[in-house]
Amino acid sequence: MLPSIARLLLSAVLVSGAWVKISLESTSKDHQQVGWTHVYLTDPDTLFTRAVERLKEGPAQDLDAGQNILKGLLRTNAASGDRWADVEGAFVQAGQIDKAEYCLDRAAQLAPNSAGTLLSIAIFYLNTTKPRNALPYFGKVLGGATDYDSTIFNNFDTLQLSFGQIVASGGLPAQPRAVEAYFRHLLETGDLANAREAWEWLGPRSREDRLAETYVNFLLSRGLVEKASAAWSSQLGAREADFGKSTFVLNGGFEHEPDGPLFDWQIARDEHVQVSRDDSVARSGSSSLRIEFDGKINLTHQGVSQRVFLPRGAYRFEAFVRTAGITTDEGVGFRVLDTRSSNRPMIETERITGTTDWKKLEGTLVVDAPVKLVEIQVVRRQSLRFDSLIAGTAWIDQVSLTPLLSKLSKEGWLRRKAQTGW
Repeated sequence: MLPSIARLLLSAVLVSGAWVKISLESTSKDHQQVGWTHVYLTDPDTLFTRAVERLKEGPAQDLDAGQNILKGLLRTNAASGDRWADVEGAFVQAGQIDKAEYCLDRAAQLAPNSAGTLLSIAIFYLNTTKPRNALPYFGKVLGGATDYDSTIFNNFDTLQLSFGQIVASGGLPAQPRAVEAYFRHLLETGDLANAREAWEWLGPRSREDRLAETYVNFLLSRGLVEKASAAWSSQLGAREADFGKSTFVLNGGFEHEPDGPLFDWQIARDEHVQVSRDDSVARSGSSSLRIEFDGKINLTHQGVSQRVFLPRGAYRFEAFVRTAGITTDEGVGFRVLDTRSSNRPMIETERITGTTDWKKLEGTLVVDAPVKLVEIQVVRRQSLRFDSLIAGTAWIDQVSLTPLLSKLSKEGWLRRKAQTGW
């Protein structure tokens, strides 16, 4: 008996609740005073829609009713920044910008670290006559989250402000993370001027080599070789004391593992060639680079290389090579290429085969432009002989590219080369 009564009572409660909800959401009841039942039993989305309808100009306008709905919503959770931000949206749709701005101020006070709230405030200002007011809120979001980077950077593009203006207005936080992300965005969009400003800003704040590599390649892709060289040199700093003085090759003695790809040797993987530092063999210092061919293939190999910017002038290239059992008629040597015309080597040395002690390979070159990017390659050409599968080991050490007499002009150097052979 009791269970049946309980079920009847529960059914009555559910039916009554449903009737109240339906009656409150019906159009015919919208003109009534909004009380607690409206707020607590009606879907908030429905209430927002009703509030906007009442606040907008037109035959359905009822400012008191619309504002009462919004006040009721706030009354349910007045300490919620998100609720204030939601109410702001209703006021914006109704064209009541001053009240919308007030709601956002309250939202910012209640939720100063909420990315969603801060982003709502920023977007609000973007759509007013004060778009720069959005920047500090964008900066706060970038300082604490990464999910909104793309959205914010696209909005920066829309504002058409310089990098300096964005920073000065608080649009970017002091932490390098956000600026590095924006820097990459500028490179992707091809914004050279702002990318240069961002690069300078990052300078004293520990730029990463990978980021510098991206920037250098960006400049090179636009033919800005001198600017790329300046960026490369500033990133190198003082980590190689002799670079640019006694030599223009980094880690030429292979005294440490190659750090590549920006400031050291790049080593391409090849299943038939093993390349590694060898601490047991060296002509100078304590190590050299060891290259082992497995004898299974006749290949053209140029898997060890280094790119270097050279200023105008004349240079001597030197490297020492030692071999053990290098087969075929095509051995191991070097060449230096102008990266913009790689079909014509600036230097190509002899290639060593068989078994030899350390032997010096050398050549000279002239840079006839303000700056030129060259690539030094360890090379083995494909053999045309029947017994063409290359096996054996080569060691490389003391690779250098040094300037000749600085006072010697290009013309004078060429005359002397013709007379003396170097």
